[in-house]
Amino acid sequence: HGIVHRNRSIPGDIVCVQLLDRSEWKGVTRKLPLRDNDESHDESYDSPRPTGRVVGIWSRSDRDIIASFPEENVSSDKMRKVLVVPYDIGIPKIRINTRLSNELKHHRIVVRFDDWDINSHYPNGHFVRSIGPIGDTETEIQAILIENELSTSSFTQSILSELPDGDSWKIEDEELRKRRDLRSHLIYSIDPKGCEDVDDALSVKSLRRGIELGVHIADVSYFVRSGSYTDREAKERSTTVYLADRRYDMLPAVLSSNLCSLLSNVDRYAVSVICTLDPHYEIKSIWYGRTIIRSAYKLTYEVAQDLFEDKDDEYMISLIPELSESKLTPPELAEKVSELRHSIKKLVEIARVLREKRNRNGALELEGVEVKIQMTDKDNIDDIIPKKPQEIHETVAECMIFANEWVARKISHQLPSKALLRSHGAPPQDMFSSLKECASARGYVIKTSSNLKLAQSLDNAVDEFDPEVNKVLRMLATQSMIQALYTSTGSNHKLSHYGLGIECYTHFTSPIRRYADLLVREGREREK
Repeated sequence: HGIVHRNRSIPGDIVCVQLLDRSEWKGVTRKLPLRDNDESHDESYDSPRPTGRVVGIWSRSDRDIIASFPEENVSSDKMRKVLVVPYDIGIPKIRINTRLSNELKHHRIVVRFDDWDINSHYPNGHFVRSIGPIGDTETEIQAILIENELSTSSFTQSILSELPDGDSWKIEDEELRKRRDLRSHLIYSIDPKGCEDVDDALSVKSLRRGIELGVHIADVSYFVRSGSYTDREAKERSTTVYLADRRYDMLPAVLSSNLCSLLSNVDRYAVSVICTLDPHYEIKSIWYGRTIIRSAYKLTYEVAQDLFEDKDDEYMISLIPELSESKLTPPELAEKVSELRHSIKKLVEIARVLREKRNRNGALELEGVEVKIQMTDKDNIDDIIPKKPQEIHETVAECMIFANEWVARKISHQLPSKALLRSHGAPPQDMFSSLKECASARGYVIKTSSNLKLAQSLDNAVDEFDPEVNKVLRMLATQSMIQALYTSTGSNHKLSHYGLGIECYTHFTSPIRRYADLLVREGREREK
């Protein structure tokens, strides 16, 4: 009764729902109808969950809807009613009046919802504009942006006038006195090739009786004051949007690619989490605070991996602009490479220990396929290549997880009723049915009573003659997970993170491109 119980509401509407009698509850279907007239009856359902029907529409969504004309459309240049097919399969066909159905029959168009008569199977709408031919790269990109209501407009003058000039800005003496000066430390960033919005940098420093791990995050909140025009726009955008050939920033370029970005050989404000470890990498103390840093190197993942793998010094120097373009002598260059290589190797060692600790607590090593899209000079897709997993990716990720966990602990203590956390609950047991069935077909038993049991089961489900089996099972485990949520201390939600195997987690390490991270930083400042 999905369409009937939606009662002429569409995605984005705010509705009133009446809960059905428990005997009428249904589980989530494992088969979605391809269209609103799909009458297939071979759905399978998970166990029943609270189910209801829409009894009132509080407010209608006024968003743009991407649609196209049906293949069977009859060519005509006269004004007539046409049922267009929305891009979103959750929206039924929409009836519009148009004389452009022949001219735009192979185009994606934008329509708006008008009304939905109580006796009609389809809603009424109107044509707004065409965005281009179906299949054209720019058309499909615009369709994705519009469907997801993503803002791509230029930043207003009101916003830009709040921000400092990127060329003349410099560190203020008063601010220097407030911060811990780390500019003498060997600090570097590791990011994808071409990255301009560098949120984070890392450092490893040897101590007399241990080692110091530093995770340094761009201090965006220094430039983006709460309630400012820039803050309000960042909140509206929520995140930077990355596509294969472009990105749409959450913050203006003077911040995202310049003053906040932890670029090499420039002074930058940061917020640092500095951990003192003993020789066995056990945590002795954690320091949190505002700092000034000067990153020495802007490394790519590939270059960092090559350093870790002991690639030739001369080759490494040629790949690192901060060295190849310097005036250092060959012995000095060799010393710099050795120093950087040693730091990265220590970083990998520390990350391995941190990861092993999480694994013992039930952290899941799930499988997914990440791809790199290669574009031609004409902005068409040339190839799609699976990314090769490298340990340095896991190393950086582990350091970010570590910082996020310890910041979560700190703000949970400081703000016991209003700290912003990221929680991930255990999936309902019926979500694991496909995983268990596939594993059973190969003779494996998957236990799902806890994340630790699941992790151990996946580790044991290894076919030495076919390594793809374990990858597929981990992919199925990934599909079984529920969505992680933002929540708050003081709420009734569980605050732990099932997938990461930790009790407390937040988003702190990406404030240039994610608004939640900026909120976490602002929350601490307001409380202080």
